[in-house]
Amino acid sequence: MERWPRRGRRMANRKERERGSTLIEFVLSSLVWVPLLLGTAVFSVNLINAIRVSQLARDSGHMYAQGVDFAQPQSAALLTRLASGLGIQNSSGGGAVLLSKITLVTQQDCDAADIKVCSNLGKYVFTSLYVFGNSNYADSRLGSPDTSDYAKGTALQPQDYLVKSSLRAPNFPHLFDPPKQQAATPGQYAFVSEVTVNSQAINWSDFSNTGSYARSIF
Repeated sequence: MERWPRRGRRMANRKERERGSTLIEFVLSSLVWVPLLLGTAVFSVNLINAIRVSQLARDSGHMYAQGVDFAQPQSAALLTRLASGLGIQNSSGGGAVLLSKITLVTQQDCDAADIKVCSNLGKYVFTSLYVFGNSNYADSRLGSPDTSDYAKGTALQPQDYLVKSSLRAPNFPHLFDPPKQQAATPGQYAFVSEVTVNSQAINWSDFSNTGSYARSIF
């Protein structure tokens, strides 16, 4: 009569051990799939943001090249709609749109402005800057202009961009591949849109979005 109770106790003990083993397996496997799940979520958000940032750079750059003045309220409102969902507002938010116009300084430019010491002769320079959004994110990868020195949408004066080294765009010529393309012709302008968004996908330790950047040149 004692055989069945003993057998029942043995089966109960075995089930307890199996449950303990299952729990250990679950904990060990979670060390793999939880980081993978979080990484996939962050990558997906980053990818979506990158696509939207790239589209915003193309749209804003194209309109800027067509002469749209974003300093005007109606045009600024249009840019706000284009940036919807990226956290960029007219003068705030977690990103910025930097619109600039770049040209190659020639001797004719220096003579026309009556600049005797033309420090930027033969250099690519910014001749116009416009910041939409948070100016803290308005950093150009073509140069290092101090956008805080200029009013939004104000064309720079020849006395500035013909002389000041801070208005040079030294990285602009490196965008061209000489065997396939030629650099900008003197007297012509390039219209550039640079969009930077520093949105946080997941604000946990290493699982955070470092932001997205896109550039369009017309």
